[in-house]
Amino acid sequence: MEKVVIIGAGPAGLFASSLLIAKGYSVDLYDQKNEPGRKLILAGKSGLNITNTIEPELFIEAYGDHKKEILPALRKFSPNDLRTWLGSIGIKTFTGSSGQVFTGNKNTVEILSTWMASLNTNKYFHFYPGYRLVNCNRKAFQFNKDDRNITVTSELAVFCMGGASYPSTGSNGNWSKLLKQIGIKTIPFKAMNCGFEHNWSLYLKERIEYTAIKNIKLKWKEREIRGDLTITPYGIEGGPIYHFSREIRNSLEQHSKENIILDILPDLTEKEIFFRLSHNRGKDSLSNHLRKSLKLTRVEILLLREFLKKEYLNNNDILAKKIKNLPISLERPRPIEEAISSSGGISFTELDEYFMLRKFPGWFTAGEMIDWDAPTGGYLLQGCFSTAHMAVEGISKYKD
Repeated sequence: MEKVVIIGAGPAGLFASSLLIAKGYSVDLYDQKNEPGRKLILAGKSGLNITNTIEPELFIEAYGDHKKEILPALRKFSPNDLRTWLGSIGIKTFTGSSGQVFTGNKNTVEILSTWMASLNTNKYFHFYPGYRLVNCNRKAFQFNKDDRNITVTSELAVFCMGGASYPSTGSNGNWSKLLKQIGIKTIPFKAMNCGFEHNWSLYLKERIEYTAIKNIKLKWKEREIRGDLTITPYGIEGGPIYHFSREIRNSLEQHSKENIILDILPDLTEKEIFFRLSHNRGKDSLSNHLRKSLKLTRVEILLLREFLKKEYLNNNDILAKKIKNLPISLERPRPIEEAISSSGGISFTELDEYFMLRKFPGWFTAGEMIDWDAPTGGYLLQGCFSTAHMAVEGISKYKD
């Protein structure tokens, strides 16, 4: 039976393992951490958004400059294919109001337990936790385990070692040094799906921690998206800003600031807001009036105070306009260590259409360690699954 070495037990590595076992291969899965799926657990703390039901032509746009390279993988293994496969191992999914697909009947720890149980039932699957890759060349892979080096040989391998965000999960990008040593070109890592900094006043900093503002509309250039943002002592984070993080980050590399616009009440028109503000507030303070008339939260009121002079706060026309169009300047992305994911990785010039390394036939790659990126909302995880599926298809083709 043909053996495949898989390095990295994140979503891509686990999925490649499942597919290869089903195709009759023997799989040895190695990971430098002592348990699989550390980053998946982190991603699923508030519900695991596994994919998205948005139309295919819009789905692919999430992959930006590398949509051409990712499109064949998405066609081979689509969001519908992923949901079907999850169901086959007992994991149900449901679709949220925005088209995001979540796992429903199990939390992330239970999902991983179910997944690993399905793999461990096969006698040809072996998981080796705590094995850190320290060298590789042709058919030999050297791992370090408990300060002891172990050499493993295999003609076939799938590299699934992730990007460079959240290094505590094992996704630290150190593998890029090893691949550079054997002549593989890599693109420098950058933060993706990250928060951005704004220099709030001391007054605001002293009154917030990490506070969500729900159901806002974020506008950037000619584009907009709805969702929940979090106001933090350093600036902002959350799904809507992650959606544009690639483009905002790239723009900030050329300019000192980049402006976004918040619509705090997207379900009301400016005229409706003005009408509600114009109701007699009696003896209510401005804050109480905003809470009662518009249901604004404490942090939303703090934001208005941050950007409007006192005399403008009492001008209903100006206040209504600002509620619909509140500009915030962003100065820099947060460090990559805090980002949900990263851009950069193995250059597509090193890979064939199945993500096999051209210089090392039989070595395939998948997941975030390839130079593609995508926003949260299901696009990121779908990309990991689809690239892993393509790599396994490539192994089958390579062995034919």
